[in-house]
Amino acid sequence: MEEEKKKVKKPKSKARKTVEWILTGLFLVLFVFLAAAQIDGMANKNKHYGQQIRFGFATFVVQTDSMVPAYPVKNAIITYLDDADKIYDEFVKNQGTDKTLDVTFFDGYDTVNEYTKPLNHPELTSRTPRTRVPMTHRVQEIHRNDSVKKGKGRYTFITAGINTKSTNMGWSEGDPEMTIYQYQAFTEAELLGKVVVGSAFLGGVFGFISSIWGLLILLLIPAFYLVITSVMDIFKAYKEADNESASSTHQSANPNELSEEDKKRLKAELLEQMMNKKKGE
Repeated sequence: MEEEKKKVKKPKSKARKTVEWILTGLFLVLFVFLAAAQIDGMANKNKHYGQQIRFGFATFVVQTDSMVPAYPVKNAIITYLDDADKIYDEFVKNQGTDKTLDVTFFDGYDTVNEYTKPLNHPELTSRTPRTRVPMTHRVQEIHRNDSVKKGKGRYTFITAGINTKSTNMGWSEGDPEMTIYQYQAFTEAELLGKVVVGSAFLGGVFGFISSIWGLLILLLIPAFYLVITSVMDIFKAYKEADNESASSTHQSANPNELSEEDKKRLKAELLEQMMNKKKGE
């Protein structure tokens, strides 16, 4: 007589378990990192004129054409809030070369004298009015005053846009000698970081995420995932229940497939029932 065969689930392979652990670990690390970055940005927001700088990095989307062709409108830029001393050393090192230095700053003029003017660029003839928004322009001059404490105005940055056709930076057409070239002056206190990456692709991604459709899709993706996994779990449970029911029915309909031990037990139970019945009569 054949013994009853029990259905045994095939265990996961070692490779599959390893991959699942790695993916789970990466997800947790990414989640913790993003959460910590968000907390860092929110906690220090007031120190950076309302801008979120997470672990020294920040992202901005270009809104005007003053830095075309370097950063077209809708491009995204990533900045790093490097130490002012290092930025100054980098600027000095790049003098006389083709290397440029672009920085993002808060255009508030809170710590620079209103009449601060460039020393080495006479073409910079007009200072832009206060905008009270972040701006990204190319560094033209950096002046250092060691008698002033760092963070309180030791460094004065002179920046300007590079687009000679821009309507946002005060460029005037006609006689080049009459061109008005506007500039900005600020200290390390208003510095938000130097540009490390400029990307049209990132600009598209940020623009999509910030749109209504982008937000809707981001919300629907996890919802669809939960629905699909739930349906799969229900289907799997329903299928297993059907298999168990079919197996139970098959066993009850085929008493000859019972083991010898079960047969002895059933005989003993029937004999006991018959004896009890006779005693009752």
